[in-house]
Amino acid sequence: MKDVFKQLIIDFHARTLPRPVKRQIKLPVFPASIRKAIVFIGMRRSGKTWILYQTMHDLINQGTPLKKMLYIDFSDDRLANLEAKDWQLLLDAYFELYPELIHDPDLHFFLDEIHDAPAWNKFIRRLLDTETMKLYLTGSSAKLLSREIATELRGRCITREIFPLSFSEYLEFNKVRSPKHPSSKVKSALTNHLQKYLHQGGFPEIQSIAKEFHRELLQNYVDTVIYRDIAERYEISNLPVLKRFILHCLQNAASSLSINKIYNTFRSMGLSIGKNSLYEYLGYIEDSYCVFSVPAFELSARKSGLKPKKIYPVDPGLTTAYTLKDSMEHAARLETAVFVHLRKQGQPIFYFDMPSGYEVDFLIQKDNGTIELTQACLSIKDPDTKKRELRALEEAMQILQVKQATIVTLDESEEIIVQSGLIRCVPFMTWSSNFSED
Repeated sequence: MKDVFKQLIIDFHARTLPRPVKRQIKLPVFPASIRKAIVFIGMRRSGKTWILYQTMHDLINQGTPLKKMLYIDFSDDRLANLEAKDWQLLLDAYFELYPELIHDPDLHFFLDEIHDAPAWNKFIRRLLDTETMKLYLTGSSAKLLSREIATELRGRCITREIFPLSFSEYLEFNKVRSPKHPSSKVKSALTNHLQKYLHQGGFPEIQSIAKEFHRELLQNYVDTVIYRDIAERYEISNLPVLKRFILHCLQNAASSLSINKIYNTFRSMGLSIGKNSLYEYLGYIEDSYCVFSVPAFELSARKSGLKPKKIYPVDPGLTTAYTLKDSMEHAARLETAVFVHLRKQGQPIFYFDMPSGYEVDFLIQKDNGTIELTQACLSIKDPDTKKRELRALEEAMQILQVKQATIVTLDESEEIIVQSGLIRCVPFMTWSSNFSED
């Protein structure tokens, strides 16, 4: 196995590093006295490996030579027979190739798909306890979850969630300039790009293939999640119900999810499943980073738990891949994109419904206790639509004593003074670019 490791290291140092589109992610810098592994988690095909390559390029630009970096992809077939006792051979192989680096404190080990390797957690803890190299890990979202990492590495890691491309990353990937003060012509072109982005989504591979293959590729991603990240991991034999449940979630993006209603629907179709199993399935799907749920905001956790959650896929393209009514899903895709941008901020997200029946799409509770209200709406040009959106926000502002709120639109801007304060209407591309995506 040592010779296999040596060959993998030699091959890595001999090839040209892929140069991915720059992702908007910041990595922590720790003093030498603090030892943490950095772990990247996210849905399959969202770009975790490319983040590793980006980090390597950043290190090279800072003056670190490539030979001070080690990259191993543990899904490589040559490592299929790797055993727990072979971990030391990885260190031996590297330092036999570069004996002058044995005591170098500026080494960087990139261990990709490490979940495929046995006893990886013990090896990583040993490196953190006895070595000085910096560690960067990726794994399949269902086998290397943040809560599991925290347990396995006993607080010795920092996690970063990786999502498909944001809109600004999509523009960079497609080499589209986005000036701060665009002309009307450029602004119109950017809006067209936004509509394309909302339709096809931000998975990196999608950007480079013909449109007619988008649906097939995205459905293939979801099938992999179903079979590998959920069914195999949790030993689920009731695949028909699991697939129908995921299909329901993806076909009802930005909608309320009632387990009771789904349970009754499945029962009427002759499908055997318990309510508790459906709740478990929802947890598994969220663990795979395929779909997320948003609870209602209530001061009482018990009351919040009694209300249905709203569901959002990790990428608006997944809605397109499974929709039966494409022309009617534009609003759901915009709302999904708004949710994903809010999710990246790391703050708790809720929706807020009121006794009047009006609802605010997103309520963010900041660390300092302040509340932000955000509504997603394609357009407020229609007077009835504008009245409805404003009334929902104004009522929420009065109840929660909030002085400002936001409506994220496709391409409209406006500031509206209401009795409770100020409501700003902001185009999605402007609103999303104002966030720092850590």
